[in-house]
Amino acid sequence: MSLTTSLWRRGATAAASVTLLAGLAACGGSGDDSASGTDQVGLQLNWITNATWAGSYLADENGYYEEAGLDVDILTGGPNVDFMAALSSGQALAAFAGLTEPATLNQDNGDYVVVGTMYQKSPLSFISRAEDDITEPADLEGKRVGISATSQSVWEQFSSTAGIDTSTVEVVPITTGPEAIAADDVDAYLGFITEGPALLEAQGMEANAFLLQDFGYGYYVDVYTVRREDLEDEQKRDQIKRLLKADLQGQLDMINDPEAAAELTVERYGQELGLDYETELATAKAAAELFYSPTTEERGIGYMAGDELTLSMETLNSILGTDLPLDGEGYVDMSLLDEIYEEDPDFGQLPPMDSLG
Repeated sequence: MSLTTSLWRRGATAAASVTLLAGLAACGGSGDDSASGTDQVGLQLNWITNATWAGSYLADENGYYEEAGLDVDILTGGPNVDFMAALSSGQALAAFAGLTEPATLNQDNGDYVVVGTMYQKSPLSFISRAEDDITEPADLEGKRVGISATSQSVWEQFSSTAGIDTSTVEVVPITTGPEAIAADDVDAYLGFITEGPALLEAQGMEANAFLLQDFGYGYYVDVYTVRREDLEDEQKRDQIKRLLKADLQGQLDMINDPEAAAELTVERYGQELGLDYETELATAKAAAELFYSPTTEERGIGYMAGDELTLSMETLNSILGTDLPLDGEGYVDMSLLDEIYEEDPDFGQLPPMDSLG
């Protein structure tokens, strides 16, 4: 994930390109590979190939996709990649998205459905030097806070939700958070807990971070998003189901072995990015904690329900000005995961959180 953009940054170009590429579905996308007996499908990432996606790399590397009868093309994202357009065109069978992007497109004649999630908590956080002792929203008062241009709306909504006296806060426009901290231009910045602390520590600074979701503002990110027409098609639905289960098995491997996840990221899937092993290891370890919630303890990895779903839908409605049902009806569909867990009751149990390294 990028540290210098907001929760909107991955969907900034989505609406424009989806319409353009919608007519390309017949030219590519999921299909049968008659020679190998496997189904060829695309899985679209919504950011660069860093350790955020190590669970998908492990699903590929450890043979879970192959065991599911799938030949999966993991499609990279990035600041100039419209991940929702790949889904709309049929190039991807499923795409990782924030909860906002598909819902935004659904307001403009899109028809996307969320069938599961990676994280139970949003990684959006305020990151600072540990010596400044910024551990909760009230600690931002009287401080210089770095906010990127595209994150301004998040700051406004969160500060209102958390009861921050914004008249005491100096908002500093930033491009990159860690550099602003290092230059002493800001005391804290809005970024991602999966990356920010590790990048500060790589520069020799001990870091603090607190999650916005722990203070009443947050929604699911990196949700498995599909087209409704594919979910309602018998063949495509079966492919989605197999992809979802195989990918979640890879996520479990990432949680259990972040060292292997970081090594695979640096040496293979993200090799061209010149990533640092220790930074990617810290990313994987921080990400692992975001998979846990009372819902996953009860229902298993990937499931969306309970207080996490309610807060996510409340935040989504706040962002979009909509009145979508707080149980996600019509947008969030857990039927595939219900089937997966009914058919394989031993699947999807997270290791005890106190066992995480």
